[in-house]
Amino acid sequence: MQETIASALAQLGRLDPRAARQAEAALTTLTGGDGLESLSQRTVQEFCWYVLPVKFLSDLEEQLFTAHSLARLFRMLDLPRYAEICDGETTREVLERYLDHHDEGVRAYEKAMRLSGVQPPDLQELSWGTMLGAVETDAFEATAAALELTIASGDLRPGARGWRSTQAELTRMFLTQPDMTGRSRLDKVREERVRSWLSSGANAHRQQLTSMAGQLIQGTEPPYNVGEILAPIRRILDFAADGIPLTQVGNITPTIVRRLCSEFGWHALPDPPRTEGDVAQLMTLHGLLRSMRAVRRTGRKLLITRAGRQMREFPTALWRSVTESVIPTGGFEQAAVETGLALLLTRPRAMTSDDLAQAAGEILAEAGWQDRRTGSGPDRRQVSAVLVDLNWLLETLKLVTGSRLVTLDQPRQLTTAGRAFVLATLHTAATAPRTSL
Repeated sequence: MQETIASALAQLGRLDPRAARQAEAALTTLTGGDGLESLSQRTVQEFCWYVLPVKFLSDLEEQLFTAHSLARLFRMLDLPRYAEICDGETTREVLERYLDHHDEGVRAYEKAMRLSGVQPPDLQELSWGTMLGAVETDAFEATAAALELTIASGDLRPGARGWRSTQAELTRMFLTQPDMTGRSRLDKVREERVRSWLSSGANAHRQQLTSMAGQLIQGTEPPYNVGEILAPIRRILDFAADGIPLTQVGNITPTIVRRLCSEFGWHALPDPPRTEGDVAQLMTLHGLLRSMRAVRRTGRKLLITRAGRQMREFPTALWRSVTESVIPTGGFEQAAVETGLALLLTRPRAMTSDDLAQAAGEILAEAGWQDRRTGSGPDRRQVSAVLVDLNWLLETLKLVTGSRLVTLDQPRQLTTAGRAFVLATLHTAATAPRTSL
């Protein structure tokens, strides 16, 4: 293979020595000296649309000359598809966008990669991270290579009607196909993510879940009565479909508040409630729906969004969205909620809300969390304040035994559906795409 490259470079050198030098430098950057077998459509595009303008310190004319020189070499190596990328109008257009601003060029590069068809798309089962582990990198590159083959064979035609759905289905089939051991690439990526999540040095509180790594990797299906469990959330979405009147401060109007309390047997203080603030269950669900972007405020009305309509129609989609929204992002709040969920899932005995906060505080203190003012570990009240929304959510959806969370001395345990909910929430967090080391 190296002899083939050397022969083509020599031929090009006799015709145009400068082009041969540029093409050789470009090919070495592309392959890292590994030969033509390491080339792919994705890597050629990445070189022309990102590496060339960002890493090669030259003007536009020189960049276009380098791309053209590489195209000439590819034609001599009988790689016409790759030559067309280097010589193509898209390459010129992307390179010109970098002249406007670096960020404009990067956006043009990313768009062109998506439109090419070889960029593995995000799926419901897997969204690609910006920081990939070794296993995920292998899966990403293998998927891109598989998509390239389907394009070359004509099974996938980027730009044609419905091509994105075809691309997603081909990607799903490739990632879920089991190997000789019965494990798919998707299984392996999830395992890598979960083990990285559990072993994070900055999140030592997660170590209590190490024994459940297998369940976190596998996840769980929604319970058979998922529609019944999520009925309070779906009912709010029903009202939002027609527009929920809001008070001047943005709370749900008292008429709707009282109807929801009557339908679901929610206790309020005072009773009957005068405002949304009198009903902890409703305050929790309202905040959750906003964080899920299932509803939005327009003037003095709360309206369902397009995403919210899909959640309302498909209970499994709503279940997935809720489990994705339970854990806050970053900081002490994330650590506290993850710890609370882990305790509910792993402790065999029932716990009161006070017990849960106390146990979580001890684990968080051992993991290195401290109160900035006192230097001591977080106390029960600090943890309890963070866990209050989680506790009310589990109570409202009847995912724990017991009737009232406000009775702090009443022990509670997860129901069967509650265990599925907590496991799904932790599975979602542990298998989420990585955006940092």
